[in-house]
Amino acid sequence: MRANLSDELMEAINEAIYLDLELHIIEKRMMEAEKKGNKGFAEHLNVLFYKVSSKRKANKQYLKDNGITVYDPVKVDEFFVEYPYSQKVSDGGYKEGTNRYWRSAMTFNLKKRMGGYFKGG
Repeated sequence: MRANLSDELMEAINEAIYLDLELHIIEKRMMEAEKKGNKGFAEHLNVLFYKVSSKRKANKQYLKDNGITVYDPVKVDEFFVEYPYSQKVSDGGYKEGTNRYWRSAMTFNLKKRMGGYFKGG
């Protein structure tokens, strides 16, 4: 269920979710590269990690300035995952909602986004 938020804020929530997942993937690949002794690739991933984490920090600050909190994902079933979020409004209440994602679509979108980092994008 979607809360009554602007499209700009919904895009920022979506971006926050994907940036968190990207950081997790980069960190995992960095650990694998260090274990295999591939220092050049590990250094590239380290630079990429800081670049993506700075994007994430700016996005989180934007969400915080607008009173939005994105919570940990909730696994609905083997196909879907939900990300609950809330916005604190000025009259003392909260607007709550969830974004439901199809796991296969998230995997596809992450492959496209991560491809931009590794294919010169």
